[in-house]
Formats: sequence, structure tokens, C-alpha cells
Amino acid sequence: MTVVLVLTAAVAAALVVHLAWPPEPLRRLAAEPVVTWPGWLRAKESAMTVRTRGIGSAGAAVFVLLILNGPLLVSVALGLLTGAVVFWVLGRMETGGAAATRAELVAELPAALDLLAACVASGMPLRSATSAVAAAVGGPLGDRLGAVVARTSAGFGDGDAWASLRGDEVLGVVARDLARASDAGTATGALLARHAEAARTAAQAAALARAKAVGVRTIIPVSVCYLPAFFLLGVVPVIAGVLGSLVR
Repeated sequence: MTVVLVLTAAVAAALVVHLAWPPEPLRRLAAEPVVTWPGWLRAKESAMTVRTRGIGSAGAAVFVLLILNGPLLVSVALGLLTGAVVFWVLGRMETGGAAATRAELVAELPAALDLLAACVASGMPLRSATSAVAAAVGGPLGDRLGAVVARTSAGFGDGDAWASLRGDEVLGVVARDLARASDAGTATGALLARHAEAARTAAQAAALARAKAVGVRTIIPVSVCYLPAFFLLGVVPVIAGVLGSLVR
């Protein structure tokens, strides 16, 4: 039993090292394969990376396996189940600042697409227009556009470069359409203009939703401030009066 646990821990440790080992520089530029999973199994785009979630789930599985003293098959099954649950939970959690970054992307996307459409309409190639807009907007959106520029500079075609963002939570729809248009050789100016208008509508809706959520988020602080005063000034005198009448 002890030997089996030691071997299992060694295999899990090797898995953790394999997941933590940085990939080769050129492999980082390669487009990762997209696997279609059901919605409830699919990790959020703003969640931790697969590598980080794999390390956490492997560590949890090893921890459960080592602390259990039951039969081997039961321990292994519970360890694997724990690892799978931890992997799924980490995939459904957003990292710190992810919501703020997404809101910033949604707010800045319309202007960036307008700039990109104007550059393309003026005769600039799509990759040159993307480079100019990435340098102009900066921030998280500029980083994402800069990643596309880096891929084109490394030798990828425009379609393949934009396809790398097809899974992005904010830029995914635009990236997929631009990838198809680039592969087909069709014009992208009108396409970018339509996406800019759709992004502007989405940004307005997101701003309205945040404004409405302010009232909901202020309920708890206001309740914490006013409920004690209401209890002391409204409830306590009534209770005191009832108790006084009963004592008399």
C-alpha cells in the first residue's frame, strides 16, 4: 500500500512538473486547438489557464490520496474525483480583475473598431491597420491586437493570426469574421463598420447594466447603516412598552 502511494505521488509530481514546465517559445505562437464542451463544463475565458488549473487539481488529488487510509481503489477514485472537481471549479472562477478588464475591453472596442475600419478604408492592409490601432489604443485591447500583429510578423497569415482570438470573450466574434474574410480574400471595411456599431450597442447596454447594478449593490451597505437605527428607535421602544405593561 505504501509503495503504491509513493509511486502514485511520484507520477502526480511528474505531472505537476510537466504542466508547470514552460512551453517552447515557438509553440506559444501556435494556435491552440479548440474543443467544444457543454456550457456547464466549459471554463470561462477569464479563468485561470489550463496549466494552472491542472497543477491545482493534481495537487488536490495527491493530497486526498495521501491522507486517506481506506482501500487503494477507493482512495484513487476519490483522489481523481477531487482533482476533477477542483479543475472544474477553478475553471468557473474568474481571476482577480478579470471583470474590470472585460468591462474596459467592451468600452474601448467600438472606438478601436472605428479606427480599424477607417484605416482599412483609407487603403492600409489589415495587418498594418491592426498594428497602428494596437499602438494607439494600448491597454488590454492593445495587447490583444498586438498579439495578432506579433503572429503576422512571425509569418502567420492574417486569417491564422486573427483566428488565435476566436475564443476571446470580447473579441471572439470579430476575430472569427475577420479570419474568414481574410482567408476568403473579401473586403473587411464594411465588416469592421458593422462590428463597430454592434460593439457600440453592447457597450451602451453594459454601461446601463452597471448603472442599474449600483442600486442593487448599495442595498447591503444602506441596510447595515439604517437597520440598527430602525431597530433601536422603532422596535426597542415597542418591546419595552409591552414588557413594561406586562410587569405592571
